[in-house]
Amino acid sequence: MSYYELWNILGSWRKEFTSAEFSRTFASPDYNKVLHDMAKKGMLERTGFGRYRVRTPAEYVSSKMDLNKAYGLLNESSMEYALTDVDSVFIWTKGGYQVDRFLGFFPIHLKVRDIDTARWKRFFSSRKQKYVMEGSKPKETLFGLFYVLHPEKQVKAQDVDGLKVDPLKQTVGFCKKNIISYEPALEMLDEMYGLRLGVKYRESRTNF
Repeated sequence: MSYYELWNILGSWRKEFTSAEFSRTFASPDYNKVLHDMAKKGMLERTGFGRYRVRTPAEYVSSKMDLNKAYGLLNESSMEYALTDVDSVFIWTKGGYQVDRFLGFFPIHLKVRDIDTARWKRFFSSRKQKYVMEGSKPKETLFGLFYVLHPEKQVKAQDVDGLKVDPLKQTVGFCKKNIISYEPALEMLDEMYGLRLGVKYRESRTNF
């Protein structure tokens, strides 16, 4: 059994436990090493002598990925870009809405000028960051945080909290095109920016 499989089991077993309780429940030749390794990996938090708490997936992801650093890295380049798709929604909603990203899988989508593609590849490689071209088959299974490059002839962007993002109108269009997943985001954008879209996702689905 892998540590990840055990972590899922522990989350359903107890949120907090002692090393003695763990040793009585789970057979292991060295239970102290197992608990030490899982705490070192960020799956458990040591709360006291011989006491542990199971970290939630959100806590685990937060401990493994510095999103501010990941987004801020883009501004270290002098090239044009625009965060797009789920990332434009994520940024415009101030982090309030995102889908298609989960534990261990966090792609960051950005439009780049097609003439800059090779430079972007060198940029990410020089900073030891994983990347993939949109629509291409990756050479390896992608996990964790990585960048998805969407080449375009031209890139239009608006500045949002220091990041270059698809314009709001374009982001709304993306949500409408993918309404099944992004209708709640449309309501958030409508409320935040007074767009008068007339979207009432929460109301229509909670008032029976």
